[in-house]
Amino acid sequence: METWRKDAEDFLNSEKQFHLGFLPSEARNPLTTHLDTDFREKTEKGVNTLLACDRVLVKFFRDAIRRPEYHAMIAAMKNARNIIFSGCGATGRLAILLESAWNELHPDMPKVYSIQTGGDFALVRSVENFEDYPEGGRKQVEDLAVNAQDVLIGITATGETASILGTAKEAALRGAQVFMIICVPTAIAASRLERCRELYAMKNVTAIDMPIPGMAVTGSTRMQSSTIELLVAASALETAWEASTMDYTLAFEQLLDSLENSASAIAACIEQEEQIYRNRELIDYNVNDLLIDVLSDTTERSPTFMIPPYKMRSDAVSAEPWAMARDLSGSTEEIWKKCLRRAPRCIEWTEEEYHNAGLAILLKKGIPPISAQCLYQITIGNETLPARAAAHQIQIINDPAGPLTFDGKVIGGKVTATPLRLFEHLRMKLVMNIISTGTMVRLGRVRSNYMIQLAISNKKLIDRACRIISELCHIDYETACYELFRTRAEIEGKDLSPVAETLRRLAAK
Repeated sequence: METWRKDAEDFLNSEKQFHLGFLPSEARNPLTTHLDTDFREKTEKGVNTLLACDRVLVKFFRDAIRRPEYHAMIAAMKNARNIIFSGCGATGRLAILLESAWNELHPDMPKVYSIQTGGDFALVRSVENFEDYPEGGRKQVEDLAVNAQDVLIGITATGETASILGTAKEAALRGAQVFMIICVPTAIAASRLERCRELYAMKNVTAIDMPIPGMAVTGSTRMQSSTIELLVAASALETAWEASTMDYTLAFEQLLDSLENSASAIAACIEQEEQIYRNRELIDYNVNDLLIDVLSDTTERSPTFMIPPYKMRSDAVSAEPWAMARDLSGSTEEIWKKCLRRAPRCIEWTEEEYHNAGLAILLKKGIPPISAQCLYQITIGNETLPARAAAHQIQIINDPAGPLTFDGKVIGGKVTATPLRLFEHLRMKLVMNIISTGTMVRLGRVRSNYMIQLAISNKKLIDRACRIISELCHIDYETACYELFRTRAEIEGKDLSPVAETLRRLAAK
């Protein structure tokens, strides 16, 4: 039997706990089924389509902050020794953002910590396979010495990410109060997935579940789910520790109003970026403030649209990232500490520690290069990079008392001030999400509202890829799975998306 066929059978028969098509967060959003044609017809129309998906979140956010579980989380935060936010991928970057924003506000009060699956290195590059294993999450909780005086808040759109559930379960076993901010009904996740059923049944675990519609780009949780999760987590933290009484729902609506009024300016940014890439040129975003938000978006583009990720300075072989975020006010090491508001907290486990944690499977290619030393090799400071000498320098200027300026284009207006600068961060996130998504749609990397240029670096993405192929090629899930694994074997070693190549091959039949 061909190896690819056996691998497909293994996924179909042995990995059913990663078959997630039943989750609402993986569903198509009816508002964006014509996203590709909207952007082709007029860029501004596509921008407004994406903003309409964010506008839908207002109701769900209003409902969430009225719930007793939300207020229980605030009460727990008030009395906690430490508050730990745990996430993976986009939500892990959200967790790092919350810690950084807290450290900017309270530099002498180490109260808030983040756990990102794969450590801080995952802020700039996806760490393959780590999210599939709860053992990694358990080890990260152990490293932080979480105890019964702490509160851990897991943030996962799908409510089931194995590494995040690993942190939550370990924290709960250590006596900590655990809250899970998720974007699917708890009962749906628990009905099919044993890891969810086990966690959500624990007496010191509380779920704040928000059944929002599917993402604007199907399955891309960097978009609406991480937006509402940021709103819920940050508003609770501010209310707990800063006694905030502001109307967060109104402030969010006002932000959306200002972005809708700036749709033409955002569209101009998309068209500019599209043309730069069509000319096979690069972009360096020079950011005066909120670098962490721009880093997050540029990182998330790589697995979503399969474009070159950030690379280490010593790497002379890999392709240059299409876009990088940089702060030219200091050296890379200085800027990392400025961005994080602390020293990097990367995974520095030894081979023995991987084995002891039950993570030997992650050592197939040796110890993963995700240490602080590796992070410092990602150049985000003022060092000269000869390969990017001709890159377009796009200035992004955040004005806390006014608009966002993106290469001279004025976007939005004054946002509501909060202790953690929530709506400044949210504005930057939304604008960057729209620009990057719109650009990739116009470049043909999205069909309808499916990301067809998708890397399959973990089990969740393999499942999503199978569903995309099944839907677009009108074949059953099992057949799509076999076709995906066949393509992956055929293009091994090539910088191609197995999803896009499978779609191309099947269309040619």
